[in-house]
Amino acid sequence: MKRQQLLDTALALFVTNGVQATSTASIAREAGVATGTLFHHFPCKQDLVDTLYLEAKQDLAQELSSPPETAGLQDQLQQLWSRALEWAISHPCQLKLMLQLNHDPAYPISRHQDLMLATMGFIGERVEQAQHQGLLAPLPMPLVLSFFRQHFLSTAQLFIEQPELGQQTQYQQGAFQILWQGLQPVGHKTEA
Repeated sequence: MKRQQLLDTALALFVTNGVQATSTASIAREAGVATGTLFHHFPCKQDLVDTLYLEAKQDLAQELSSPPETAGLQDQLQQLWSRALEWAISHPCQLKLMLQLNHDPAYPISRHQDLMLATMGFIGERVEQAQHQGLLAPLPMPLVLSFFRQHFLSTAQLFIEQPELGQQTQYQQGAFQILWQGLQPVGHKTEA
């Protein structure tokens, strides 16, 4: 109970004040527990941040884990993309934490990618299948995952800051079109 209370309080404070500007003392005070209680559950602030980030990734992965309702790889990836954006819109605090950690020196790109593959490896598998079938360019997976992550974060941020855009089919489909076309083989002609 207290652990979850600490996590909820920390997430709210991190989103409001920023991870770096939020002290463990302020988290404990806001949660109504002693600082020692916080350190009993989380030995340091970085453990708290890591736990929140992993839980956000796992929560997103859970949203994406049911199989897409189509056989085509492009359609499968589009369904996963749409579900991910729906998750982001309904979990703005978790998304805002992801956005903060996107530029945190404690989280180099390799760490983001490792977490993505550990929680959502099925995305990488589908990308590799699409590459093998010639639907996507045979680009190195770290480059592809970085592109996916950055495009997802920037699109989700746009939809959270301007919710009316996220409700428009043109924007939802356009965001996936940018992603898909950005990964096409050189010289590949896409349908308009």
